[in-house]
Amino acid sequence: MIASLLTFFLTLTHGADASVTSLLNIPYVSGANAHPVKHKLDLYLPKDTTKFPVIFFVHGGAWVHGDKNFLGLYSSLGRAYAKKGIGVVVTNYRLSPSVQHPEHARDVGLALAWTQQNIAKYGGNPSAITLCGHSAGGHLVSLVACSSELQKDCGVDPAKIRAVAPISGVYNIPGGFLPLVFGTTPRETVSPTKLARPELPPFLVLFGQHDLKYCGKDPSTEFCDALCKKGNKAMAVELPGADHMFALLKSYQEGQPAMEALLHLARTGTLLDGQSKP
Repeated sequence: MIASLLTFFLTLTHGADASVTSLLNIPYVSGANAHPVKHKLDLYLPKDTTKFPVIFFVHGGAWVHGDKNFLGLYSSLGRAYAKKGIGVVVTNYRLSPSVQHPEHARDVGLALAWTQQNIAKYGGNPSAITLCGHSAGGHLVSLVACSSELQKDCGVDPAKIRAVAPISGVYNIPGGFLPLVFGTTPRETVSPTKLARPELPPFLVLFGQHDLKYCGKDPSTEFCDALCKKGNKAMAVELPGADHMFALLKSYQEGQPAMEALLHLARTGTLLDGQSKP
């Protein structure tokens, strides 16, 4: 299993490319409260084009691990989409136990607000941003997209969120789950499924056939059903043969349905035919 995962990963590692500009470690929080590492983000930008759509990506790691530089996974994702004419933002955020909820989500919101306010300087379209994240990152982008309170607190303009594409995210936080991360916060207030409301952007919810319990088919379809009942467009899409990590890797593999669906979503803000409800 380890050997096959390594082989698969190496096929997806996108090295330097003349068509992509990489700008690393840009601060999105300034001042005395800025973390020297976690309040920074990276940009992967297509060259010789302007007003390109943008994917805003948040890494996973159960809210306690992970980094935008982890094993080159996220830089590979950034370059893969930049080669296709999509700008990519990959952000860090503070982790537990150093902070507890809502600080992880606030950091993601602040990074998104920075992107909305600044991406035009780098050629991107600030009104065409698709939120994307894996695992805990899928939870965080969904939470920011659903919570008007977080948006207001962080200065996020909801009108500039074109779509949301969480990958193997956690959408319904069980009671007592990870007190190190969520403390005594009522779990319904941190569960995107419970926060679904009308007039949200389209959601493409990706998960692996063999995903983790809280990230697989049942919670993903439950989240989509909650979104659709509020009149939104949403679809849960299973990635055949994929486990939790392969769901991420397939999302930026050339020719994979997951990448094609994400490209279409980022470019148009719509789900592919057969992927929308109600």
